[in-house]
Amino acid sequence: MRIERLTGPPARAEAATAEIMREYLFWCGERLAADHGVRFDDTEAAVAAHHREFTRELPHLLGPRGRLLVARTGTGLAGVGALKPVDTATAEIKRMYVRPEARGQGAGRAILETLLADARTIGYQTVRLETATFMREAHALYRSLDFQDRPIFDNTEAAMSGLEPFMLFMELRLPRP
Repeated sequence: MRIERLTGPPARAEAATAEIMREYLFWCGERLAADHGVRFDDTEAAVAAHHREFTRELPHLLGPRGRLLVARTGTGLAGVGALKPVDTATAEIKRMYVRPEARGQGAGRAILETLLADARTIGYQTVRLETATFMREAHALYRSLDFQDRPIFDNTEAAMSGLEPFMLFMELRLPRP
């Protein structure tokens, strides 16, 4: 497995990640329905809205203070994760997702550790994230790297669909060099 940083024009990054992003969003919708009874009137429209938000953020993710990473295996794209600049001191982990057939092989950890190393190099002091309550394996990964629970922060993506009650918010303080 190898971790690659996507660079270049946003349209190229969107094309490279469109399939896995839509898969991730539909998976989230299925899990919200199964675990919490949350159903969208129009699932396709909800997925499209969240995907538009992702594509709107691509210039920031691909810029000098952001990152968009993919994990590749011999069979193709296994996972994805991003680092979004919030301000000069804070970044947000976005869109961490590993395909079910690739889970348990270290892709999520490799993506997250690379994002955190990059965040330190860039000079961020805090990295935060929002994660759905059903993503228990992800919570274990975040906690293993010392992320702590925190109150909700401003401008959460969950607010787009009224999903705040089904989310956890976490952050990691990065040591100063």
